[in-house]
Amino acid sequence: MSTSESKTIPETLTKLVELYERLEREPDLEKDFLEDKNKFLIDHGFKPEEVDAMLNELQKNRLKELSSVLKDYNKKL
Repeated sequence: MSTSESKTIPETLTKLVELYERLEREPDLEKDFLEDKNKFLIDHGFKPEEVDAMLNELQKNRLKELSSVLKDYNKKL
């Protein structure tokens, strides 16, 4: 990750992404996550409500970006 990217991405989100990437590679982590997502997040230093808010905000921002791209594309047609 470049320096400019790290300034725009909150540290908590970066750590969350790293944890979710580990989930893909480590079956024991995935099992713990699937058994109790909230406990899993708490055990790894996250507050479930904050994680949900971050993910919702990220999704909302991505939808705005996509909408903007589609509007620009539609204007060109």
